Amino acid sequence: MLTSPHLVLKALSIIVVAMAVLAVAGAPLAADDPVSTSVTFNREIIRIVQRKCEPCHAAGGLAMSLSDYRDARAWGRAIREELVEHRMPPAIVARGYGQYETDPTLNAREMATFLTWLDGGMPRGDEGDRPATRVTADPLDDVAGGAGIRLSLPAQTVPAGQDLIVRRVTIGAGAAAGRAVSRVQFRPGNRRLLRGAVVFAAPSGAASGSKPLARWIGAWLPWQHAAVPPSGYAFDLPPSAELVVDLYYRSAEAESIDQSAIDLSFAPDAAGGRIDEVAMDASGRGSPTIRDRMDVTRPTMVWAIHPMLESSTTSMELRAERPDKSVEVLLWIPKARAEWPLALVMREPVLLPSGSTLSLVAETDPSHTGASQARVTLSVLR
Repeated sequence: MLTSPHLVLKALSIIVVAMAVLAVAGAPLAADDPVSTSVTFNREIIRIVQRKCEPCHAAGGLAMSLSDYRDARAWGRAIREELVEHRMPPAIVARGYGQYETDPTLNAREMATFLTWLDGGMPRGDEGDRPATRVTADPLDDVAGGAGIRLSLPAQTVPAGQDLIVRRVTIGAGAAAGRAVSRVQFRPGNRRLLRGAVVFAAPSGAASGSKPLARWIGAWLPWQHAAVPPSGYAFDLPPSAELVVDLYYRSAEAESIDQSAIDLSFAPDAAGGRIDEVAMDASGRGSPTIRDRMDVTRPTMVWAIHPMLESSTTSMELRAERPDKSVEVLLWIPKARAEWPLALVMREPVLLPSGSTLSLVAETDPSHTGASQARVTLSVLR
């Protein structure tokens, strides 16, 4: 059977094209994409990573390490998507509304620098430009000096394959019951699992409900290792106190164990200031917007804010109107993320004069058919 020259040439063309495709597919990738930026990993990017990313993205941490150039470059496309979508670092609280001690989000300059590097070929840069490895030391350990106690939490078995697991454990306050506590230091056991922890103090038996009937006294997040009151202030624990701890986990690939602990540092007997609590609850059913309002009847100094977000909450705003009609937004959460607990310590306490009004407004998921509740507690200095 004879084959036409046209068919032979067509077959040869297909073979040549196929061989070319295979050659390209089998060729090693270029070491770098075309570089169009002077921003380098070793000079600018690693410094942003150390400030804002390493609390979670370090060896042994909650997520993949980004401290090494090869790792960061390999994750470049995913990093860009997370930054542009404002998913990472967790953009929970809107910038410019309340000034807090610890803010994991990137500012405008950091964001622009990171995106310039990602879009400009992700160059490594000179090794001589790289800063020393950042070492985060634990705060002063008063417990070791006999000025406090360490309490171990029950071991938690965390199953695999779940993005969010919340556990509530209750333990006795031991020798801290009935005393003034100047510092609550949560000691995470397994940093590969823990997203965060919030510590409450309650009278014995008061925390059996779905929410603790208790006072918030401490918190831990990967980027915030302690919430320390101003010097000279302390929390008063009730006699026979219990500690209620909400633990937020992200499971690993295999079932894992976490056993964390809490250090309680005692305040001197002569410590003068005490920390009180003001609570606001917005609740309702059948409406996407829930509200609460409170009049401030005496001068109040707000030191920290702890919002408690239900899964149905989509946004939250807390604002204060002073007697002179000036308005200050103390907290705005434009896109609530219930998987990240929040304990926001002010850089400087905020004074609310007598006659001020606090307003809490929360938006909820319209598809949520049950009752909705949004709670905010303000830790105030007395």
